[in-house]
Amino acid sequence: MKYLSIFLFIYSWRFVYLQTISNEISHRNEEEKHKCSGQSEQIISRCLQPILDYASTIQDKSSTTHFSLQGGDIFKKLCTLYNDFKDCTSSINCHSISMEAVEASYGYMCGAGYRLFEEHASCFAEVENQQEYVVCKNAASQSMDDAMKYKQEDMDLYFHKLCSIMDNYLRCCRPFVNDKCGPDAWKLVSQITMDSLHVTMPTCDVNRALL
Repeated sequence: MKYLSIFLFIYSWRFVYLQTISNEISHRNEEEKHKCSGQSEQIISRCLQPILDYASTIQDKSSTTHFSLQGGDIFKKLCTLYNDFKDCTSSINCHSISMEAVEASYGYMCGAGYRLFEEHASCFAEVENQQEYVVCKNAASQSMDDAMKYKQEDMDLYFHKLCSIMDNYLRCCRPFVNDKCGPDAWKLVSQITMDSLHVTMPTCDVNRALL
């Protein structure tokens, strides 16, 4: 995970979360009246697998190469996978945190915010080549690697560390995005981050880092 772009870091962080809830969903104590049955969750898990597989591919490649936004090709693929996931789960009408997490992570990015991403993609790629940003990225990636050791021991501590890492990362890269790409570009980063956190980690407060 050494080389991850602005959005790839945020998405890789989500991939870690999605993989975790995919593995742990049967142990969750959801109290919603219409929560999904184990059978439905298995269907959702199968539908989610292509996204997780692509995430693994990105992470494997990013460990040895400078994996930039490549003109948005990565996110076109992600949005295709997101639409496939929606089609795959179209018959599921129960409540699932996995489905909510996917929608929160990709709904805006692949919908109303997609044109904004295309508008700013080249500028984000320029930021990623700045040495100052690389320092932010590498520090966050190393911290994520370090946090993984807590995943099996203490999930609460693990997610607390993920939240702290995201907060530090956003604070670090915010000035470079604002200076190079402008406030509208940073609003896009903020929107995507907050949409995802609202579902995946609602107790994680990074508002000050985003302002």
